[in-house]
Amino acid sequence: MRPIIQKLRATKPNRTIGFIRVMLGVVFIMTGVMKLTLPKFGAAWSVQLIEAGIPFYSFNYWFVPVFETLLGSVLLVGFYTRIGAFMILPVMLVATYVHVTVTNPAAFPAQPQDPYIPIVIIIMALVVIIKGGGSWSLDSK
Repeated sequence: MRPIIQKLRATKPNRTIGFIRVMLGVVFIMTGVMKLTLPKFGAAWSVQLIEAGIPFYSFNYWFVPVFETLLGSVLLVGFYTRIGAFMILPVMLVATYVHVTVTNPAAFPAQPQDPYIPIVIIIMALVVIIKGGGSWSLDSK
């Protein structure tokens, strides 16, 4: 069991990968906190859930932003980074679906309606899954 954990946490002090990881963390903390605290973003989040037909509205309305904030924090510090980056994938696949199916511009107050941002985040997450946490991560300690 120990070698698997060591492989999951293995990384090299690569500043580019560290920067990508930190950016992913910041993006996820920001989106989670904005959905929870800013009325404009909470309303847009609600529109996204309803118009995309995402089930369990009440649960997802609260769970996803809290999960995003926690996931962003894990990525920011670089603790078990590969697992955190892997957990980004289903979130961003659903975000891509939302961007493709929701046509209401009010649902996207701070980003384009086309799914450019979710796709870029998926690519960044794949880089981190492959390379690890990079510089400044707890995984590199």
